[in-house]
Amino acid sequence: MRRQESSENEPSSSIVHREEANLIVIDGRNAIYSVAVLPDGKHFMSGDAEGMIQRWRMEDGKEVGTPMSAGSPTLNIAVPRDGKWIVSGTAIGLAVMVWNAESHSKVTEFKLAHRDYVRVVDVSPDTTKIATGSDDKTACVWSLSTGERLLGPLEHDDYVLATKFSPDGRLIATATHERDSVRVYDSRNGRLFVDFPVRVSSFFNAVNRNQSLAWASDSKQLFAISIHGNIHCVDVPTGTTLLKWHIHSGDSPTSIALASNGTFIAASARSSVSFWDTTSQEQIGTVIKYTHEVESMTMSSNYDLVTSGDKRITLRALCGTLPSRYLDNVSVLAQKSLQSQTALFAVADPPHAGNPACS
Repeated sequence: MRRQESSENEPSSSIVHREEANLIVIDGRNAIYSVAVLPDGKHFMSGDAEGMIQRWRMEDGKEVGTPMSAGSPTLNIAVPRDGKWIVSGTAIGLAVMVWNAESHSKVTEFKLAHRDYVRVVDVSPDTTKIATGSDDKTACVWSLSTGERLLGPLEHDDYVLATKFSPDGRLIATATHERDSVRVYDSRNGRLFVDFPVRVSSFFNAVNRNQSLAWASDSKQLFAISIHGNIHCVDVPTGTTLLKWHIHSGDSPTSIALASNGTFIAASARSSVSFWDTTSQEQIGTVIKYTHEVESMTMSSNYDLVTSGDKRITLRALCGTLPSRYLDNVSVLAQKSLQSQTALFAVADPPHAGNPACS
């Protein structure tokens, strides 16, 4: 195992371990509450218990630029499709902050009308709106440029643990704590389209529950993972359940991540992540086991999986975990591994046929 310390030019005191060709582990200073991959697939963001928001390189796990300080535990991070901004929700202060993704400077801070923690945030695909969910049992939509409330408060029966814009921006899905309710609203006028009985994870100490929901790219299907260990796929136009299958007996799942090509879903439960074919509903690949509970999980468009739990972030290229037919791009981690292996063989024999990073 190779162990590398942060250089003098790197602001982080975190320690990076490259444990395998396709596996990097970052040991940080604080509990990591949220991770989000930037659209370029080459970087990701993290938010921690002390309100530090950091940017990391996917290929080697090194921190990039100066950390941003929200001054309060960062419960959720959202990155819009254009990758220009970083939006964070905080616990104390009931605020949402917008940061410049390139310079890491704070652009604006909205003191919102929520009366309790801003548990989750999301950004509309056109980067004009922010959706928030709060422990005050409401969800709202705000103008990203002005902070004006455009919609809401949308009243719920319990703490709002998820707010997710559909890929076309027309809809917002929400989920609540300890209630059998996942709802879909019109993001322009608040009209309720669907209210179906799914109870998402009730592990309330697992902070980032925005990942209990995932939209399909056509904005017509919504996936939700329940405390009972089921993945539900709902047809939003009709409000009917298209698919439902059971996973992880004995462990309540907490997060899902839908692959960019829609062929599989990653599902976390306690200290493991498993993978499921969205057509056959069969388990695929190898179950990944961790030494800690998975608090947050996200997947890049190139199928690099990022998870966090306790003070640790783990980066993994799924080309070593799943059959190649599910992966139509070479991951950033695998590319880096391939370059390293090619350099080692440059003066000797060439690497074996195929992609050695994914062997």
